[in-house]
Order: sequence, then C-alpha cells, then structure tokens
Amino acid sequence: MSVTPLAPYHFPRKAQRTRCVTIGSSDSSGGAGIQGDLKAFASAGAYGASVVVGVMAQNTTGISAAAQIDTTLVEQQLKAVLDDVGADGLKVGTVISPQLVWTLVDRLVWLDEIPVVVDPVMVTTAGNVLGGDEEAVVAVREGLLPLAWVATPNLAEARCLTGLGADVSAARLAEELVELGAKAALITDAFPDEPEVRDWLFDGKEHHEIRGTRESSPCDHGAGCAHSALLTVFLARGMELVEAAHRAHELVRLAIRRGTADIGAGRHPVDVFGTDAAW
Repeated sequence: MSVTPLAPYHFPRKAQRTRCVTIGSSDSSGGAGIQGDLKAFASAGAYGASVVVGVMAQNTTGISAAAQIDTTLVEQQLKAVLDDVGADGLKVGTVISPQLVWTLVDRLVWLDEIPVVVDPVMVTTAGNVLGGDEEAVVAVREGLLPLAWVATPNLAEARCLTGLGADVSAARLAEELVELGAKAALITDAFPDEPEVRDWLFDGKEHHEIRGTRESSPCDHGAGCAHSALLTVFLARGMELVEAAHRAHELVRLAIRRGTADIGAGRHPVDVFGTDAAW
C-alpha cells in the first residue's frame, strides 16, 4: 500500500522535560499497554502522553474482550498530543487492525527526526495472540517496520513478522527485520528456554548480545511494554542504542524482581518504580 504523508504537525518548542508518546491499547488491569508505558515513562523521569487505539478487557490472567477505537478519533488524539505537548520519542505498541496501522503510517511517516520504537505486540505474557491475522501482520511488516528506529519483538513475534521458521537463529531474524525496513532490531528474550535471559540486538551493522539473570518471580505482566517504553525514553534523550538497550534490559529485570505479587491471580505486574531509572 502506498503512503502519502500528511502536512506536518505544529510541534511546540522544545521542552526542558523529555516528552514521550505511546500509541497502543488500554489494559484495564493497569499492568501493560498504555498504562504500563505511562508508568515506565514516569519511572524514568519523562512526561508521558498517549494515543489510545484499542481497549482491552484485560487482567493478569488474560484478555476476555477487546474493541478498536474509531480511526478518526485516533487521528484526533494524535494531532491533539503532537500539536500541543510535542514529542521527543514515540512508541507504537499494540495495533492489531490493519486499517489502524495504515492510518498511523500515513501520519507518522514524516517523523524521521524523532526516535520511534515499534513494539509489535502479538503474543502476551499470558499467551494471548493479539495479531495473528495475516493482514494485520502484513500491515505491521510493510507499514510500521520501515518507520522504526528499532523494532522490539519477542522471539515468537520476530518469527511471525519475518515468516522464518524455528530453525533460524536470532541473529538472522534480527537481520531480516532490518532488511524489512527497521533501522535496528532488538529481539527480547531471544532464547526463552535458557536459564539466562538473552536479548539479541542488530543495530544495522553489528550484532550485540545482552545478557541478564532470569528472575524466578511470577511478576512479569507488562515486562515487554516496560522494556520498549524505557528504551523510548533513553533514545529520546540521545543515548546510544546499545547503551539504551542494556539499561532498559537491566531495569526491566529489576522491575520483575520487585514485582507486585499481591496484585492479581495470574502473572502479576512488574513494578517499574524504585528501580533507579530516573536521571
């Protein structure tokens, strides 16, 4: 599908505080999605704004219902935020409708000076498949990936987007995501069956492995959202990608360890506060 950029938004002057915008869906339990992103932004000292594209009836055990926001209202939210608040970094999360994807692409394609993190959420921690529809996968692959300064899928999502099989290495998956248009690719928990957590980053030129202890805590609801949101903040502040990826990895590990074991009956939410993320 061809993309025709619309007229640029009228960004306000540069603010002293880092401003990050998340585009995604609401998690009614507050652990992931828009709510999780805003918490992560705040934990790192950034001002967070949001564009809600969907609403999930969601808790720590899974998703029972979902509804999409009208594309016109999505456009109006985006214009309202960017015209007045502005943005130093932008994250795109759960957008499962191909129509919504292309609506966003039309309006974000010109934002080449602002770090854009694309977190193609298709499989939740609880195992819910959000983006299995092939048309939606194609829209993310052909529309959103070329806008990404860095794409942050987990291993299952990377395979889904690339169409490559289980026998393909994380390094090759990351290279393929870059070949599809992303400037860089960070596959989170690229080796889920190993005792150590290993993220795999390909920055377009070199490969980087990011290692950390795998926490035994069941408090990992929203971990992926927090990871990409923190990465957005650090890139918005001008941090180099490799350093930003290492820092986001470590802070999410601590957020899982701290956790909120008293919240919910399923996979409890991460706790991003108190992880020393603020600058």
